[in-house]
Amino acid sequence: MRRWEEKAGARWHDGGVSPESVFGTTTLVHGSESLLAERAIARILDQARAEQPDAQINELDASSASAADFLEATGESLFATCSVVVLRDVGSADEGLAARLLEFAEAPTRTVSVIAVHGGGTKGRGLLTKLRKAKVTQIAAEPLKAWELTDFVINEARDQGMSIEGRAAQGLVEAVGKDLRALAGAVSQLSSDWQGERLTAEVVNRYFAGRVDITGYAVSADALAGQPGQALEKLRWALSCGVHPAAITAAFAADLRALGLYLGAQGERLRDNEMARICGVGPWKVKTLRAQARGWQPGGVARALVSVATADAAVKGAATDPHFVLEQMLLAIDGARSAGRGVRRR
Repeated sequence: MRRWEEKAGARWHDGGVSPESVFGTTTLVHGSESLLAERAIARILDQARAEQPDAQINELDASSASAADFLEATGESLFATCSVVVLRDVGSADEGLAARLLEFAEAPTRTVSVIAVHGGGTKGRGLLTKLRKAKVTQIAAEPLKAWELTDFVINEARDQGMSIEGRAAQGLVEAVGKDLRALAGAVSQLSSDWQGERLTAEVVNRYFAGRVDITGYAVSADALAGQPGQALEKLRWALSCGVHPAAITAAFAADLRALGLYLGAQGERLRDNEMARICGVGPWKVKTLRAQARGWQPGGVARALVSVATADAAVKGAATDPHFVLEQMLLAIDGARSAGRGVRRR
């Protein structure tokens, strides 16, 4: 099962609720990734309609709904034999509404399904704890980790009737960014022309030309590979296209952390997927880290990270010329890398 299906598609059935029916259940959808939450809710609604085509759907917002509203929505209806209640923002539920939701979770009505949606954070933590103790079905909708994004693209493409190379999937992530909704939209755009085909990096670059080359990760990749001239050119282009300086320092910080972890683990003879987990990247990027590592020593990575942290504080603070700050950061990173050249690794 896909990692994000475990987060936002799989359903754990506890207690006396039948796994065959969505009715007679309370489902807690928890997490800040709105696309995964919406898809999880949509799957439950689809299942409910498949079981009971005339099921009534009631939507409530816990920030404004009362306990009476919830009781009415979960009560018997003159117009439908079964119903689904989607209660959003449960973290904002007042004491009365929270009590009614918990009562239903502990003794659900067999003809009603309740979906309680929590957007993450600490608000309403006590209610969440009580719901979990009531053994409700839980679906996590947390943001994906950086190394999960390429798998998300690969499987999104498969769902759209295509296949995609790992390098192409990563190119799409670099071009579009980490927003799942934007990534899903990009895959959908590609599927209109490439249904049933295998997507290559060249295809992705053709569709998203001008976007791949202006990401902070593109600048970072050249800088860490010892190509400061290309990195400087891409940096200036990125800034001219409106990429925020803080996004560039964030990309450098992430790449340098991964490189440092790789250098620390490279003597352990790990497989690429094991190394990827240690470094917090997708397996496709281990090859890139292996190539970059030839020009770096751990001490150089540490110095480079200090320069990135300094630049990050400057561009987020009172720096009068963030462009100059970033260019100086590139020079410092190249200097840190140069210090490791010619050093023989054991």
